[in-house]
Amino acid sequence: MVKSTAQLDQMLDALDDSVPRLVTSKPAPNDFWASFMSMANAIQKRAEPSDRSWVCDRLDAIQVKHHLVPPADQI
Repeated sequence: MVKSTAQLDQMLDALDDSVPRLVTSKPAPNDFWASFMSMANAIQKRAEPSDRSWVCDRLDAIQVKHHLVPPADQI
């Protein structure tokens, strides 16, 4: 189901807030990235085509904020 920009923003904020918990609970990089990408993909799938670039920018900003470097196959 497609979400409004406000709803997507809430979902992205929740993902941002969950990163420290994910880092702690999934210390193995593959496990962390599998969880992060699963949540990120769920958000992307709910975005209107016109919002997808903005969602990707927000996802990138979350990674930068938390000093996350995705695996080469995710870049």
